[in-house]
Amino acid sequence: MRSLIFSGFLCLLAACNTAQGVKKDVAVGVEKTGEALQKGGQAVEGAMNKTGEVVGGAIKKGGEAVQKVVE
Repeated sequence: MRSLIFSGFLCLLAACNTAQGVKKDVAVGVEKTGEALQKGGQAVEGAMNKTGEVVGGAIKKGGEAVQKVVE
């Protein structure tokens, strides 16, 4: 994903030969990179939440099993 964004960014820079155009291309590249990082962060957050729920459920079931054995 990073290499794709980086390649696109380099193509934009190569196609533009004015300082103003470079500034605009850099701004667009930074914006796209920021959007990709935000989406990646949201995906990781979702995965971590699901993992936490699974682990929490397993610990709860383990605790219940131990409680039954103790009783």
